[in-house]
Amino acid sequence: MKRLLVPILVLTLMVPFGLRAQLDPVSLALRAYQGKDYPKAQELIDIAVAEEKYNDLSRTWCFRGYIYKDMYKLDRSSPEGHSNRTEAISSFSKTIELDTANEFTNDCTQSLKFLASTLFNDAATSLDRDEFESAQNYYDEYKRLTRLTNPTMDFKGRDVEFMLYKASKLSIIYEKAGEGVDLEETGSQIIGLYEAVIQKDSNNISANYNLAIHYYNQGVNMIDNMDYELPFEELFMVQERVMELFSKALPYMLKAYELDPTRKATLQGLSGIYFGLNDIEKSEYYQQELEKLDSNQ
Repeated sequence: MKRLLVPILVLTLMVPFGLRAQLDPVSLALRAYQGKDYPKAQELIDIAVAEEKYNDLSRTWCFRGYIYKDMYKLDRSSPEGHSNRTEAISSFSKTIELDTANEFTNDCTQSLKFLASTLFNDAATSLDRDEFESAQNYYDEYKRLTRLTNPTMDFKGRDVEFMLYKASKLSIIYEKAGEGVDLEETGSQIIGLYEAVIQKDSNNISANYNLAIHYYNQGVNMIDNMDYELPFEELFMVQERVMELFSKALPYMLKAYELDPTRKATLQGLSGIYFGLNDIEKSEYYQQELEKLDSNQ
């Protein structure tokens, strides 16, 4: 009879331990994750965060972040993939909030930096596709997330890069003037973007040159499309508007020239603008500068 006591005692001790393992969804989720069974890991970790016993533990949210991050990496382009990224971001953010012992914060911060980079890439991809609203949303979220991991981050360079690319894409649409394009609204967006770049970096040659060209081309288009059978008063008003646009272009083109006096496109621009303003002397001066530049090459 005494021999039976040992296995009975062993069973009595082992059953509660087994039950604890089965009832711990965090550990089971981790096991499924390590086995690359991501759907099962997702199911179990979501059970865990719904239970009061586990939802205030940084460990729970950290594991949830990794599960959703790796699910996003398997499918980055679909709406479901983007949803997984959002869940990963919120989970890693929650981890940092709860991790007073800094046990998981460093790893979660690195993961958030990776996810932030994917948002920036998606912003660029959206601009490539002329999906401007999505691009702006991705870029704003990239900045928000980056500030979380690096509060002192200076976004000047990134802002300039994003706005210049967005302005260039809008300019292509503006110049094509396709059906359904609101030229006034699109033109206003282009001007606003270049002005915003110049406000951040007054010596940005691309913004100064392109803004000058935008104003100049607006004036040229008005001349090309002018109806010369209009009453004199109306023709005069059009002429006044054209001169106003050329005048707006001038200071930006002069700034571009100041930044690089040897740039051929800028010399051509100045010659054209001054010609439009009926300042033939200055128009010829910049044309001669351009010819000198050509002869020296």
